[in-house]
Amino acid sequence: MKHRVGIIGLGMIGERMLAEFMGHPSFEVAACWDLSEKVCAGVRAAHPAVPIVDGPEAVLNADGIDMIYIATPPITHVEYGLKVAELGLPLLMEKPLSTRLEDSRKFVDAVEKTGIRTAMNFGYAAGPIVDKVQEMIDSSGIGEIRSMEVRYQYPSWPLPNQLSASPWITNRRTGGMVREMFSHIVYLVHRVLGKLEVVSATVSYPPGEDTAEDFVLAHLRCGDIPLWFMGGVSSPHTPRTSDWTINGSAGALRLGESAGILSASGGAWEDFPAGSDKSAVEARLDELAAMIEGRPHRLPSLRDGLEVQEVIEELLETGGTG
Repeated sequence: MKHRVGIIGLGMIGERMLAEFMGHPSFEVAACWDLSEKVCAGVRAAHPAVPIVDGPEAVLNADGIDMIYIATPPITHVEYGLKVAELGLPLLMEKPLSTRLEDSRKFVDAVEKTGIRTAMNFGYAAGPIVDKVQEMIDSSGIGEIRSMEVRYQYPSWPLPNQLSASPWITNRRTGGMVREMFSHIVYLVHRVLGKLEVVSATVSYPPGEDTAEDFVLAHLRCGDIPLWFMGGVSSPHTPRTSDWTINGSAGALRLGESAGILSASGGAWEDFPAGSDKSAVEARLDELAAMIEGRPHRLPSLRDGLEVQEVIEELLETGGTG
């Protein structure tokens, strides 16, 4: 039996997830909606069989809905999330939970009291890469972990595939590279090693504009393990790069743009097989099906999303608001 999914928000991430749901045997898209008629028209053209309804209430009240996925701008997450909780439906949500940390805390407390099943859609929520990194850490496959580094460099912000989200993703209070990109790494560190705390940070913003950061340099710690984080907008001619490196006493691992794992033990970086033919998308949706059915799963909860947001907002506050 397929799980009938309702989608609120069909921007870049929402439409991508729509296609992923349609390609997985456990799901069908029963109703979806976006505020932008232009976006809806694009989805109709690309996926003519998908039912696009007149508004968010029509998604929430569609016949036989088994789960609601919220992929709207963060300012509306709490409003729609509380409506899902009132209906008692399982909920999948994009990060961040909201644009204000205090609102996120109240939201998570309220949703947890209802007992509904929830998950956050982090990029490293599940999959063979996540499993392999966890396995290497648990087995001391790279020895004692000494430090971690996160680096990103983008030719522009927003990235070309994020242009539809420009009104909020470029805003200093609601968007930016730290919230959008670094959140995924923060979640993965929390999952495989433990909670991060911010030690120091410097955040740079374009002068005279209410736009998101263009450079960040931060020091965080996971227990006794330092994490050095540096990233920003460089030049339109600079290739996009993004990676997370774990340095151990017997070797190192790196997750990069290729969505694979690299390893090194004194020489050059080499491909490190994850040991599974299952894609990250398939693995994530398998876990999501288990969540809907009330079976054990490994997806992050709203509480996990809140803990990530607390680190992100502390980093930005420590670095200054420009």
